[in-house]
Amino acid sequence: MVKQLNLYKMVKETFILRTTELWSSRGVVHIRTIGYDQDEETYIEYDARALLEDIPSLYRMAKQAIKQDEVHELNKYVDFKKELASDYKGKRGRKSSISN
Repeated sequence: MVKQLNLYKMVKETFILRTTELWSSRGVVHIRTIGYDQDEETYIEYDARALLEDIPSLYRMAKQAIKQDEVHELNKYVDFKKELASDYKGKRGRKSSISN
């Protein structure tokens, strides 16, 4: 009888906040990282050639993610300013309808 593997259960998702150690050995780059919780340590062995092939894409994607975050932050404050202006427009000297 052949046992079917469930690949979805084999995938482990990890959020990497910071690299704590980085070194290489013959053909391999070793990376030790932490997530938001420092107890969530992850160790990765990366084929050196594969990592080198991925670096241009990783660089572009990192720049894109930073830009998206900057746009989101800017839009958040622009929307907040509009909301404040809308809430207080023409209400000077009157009791506010906003309750604490």
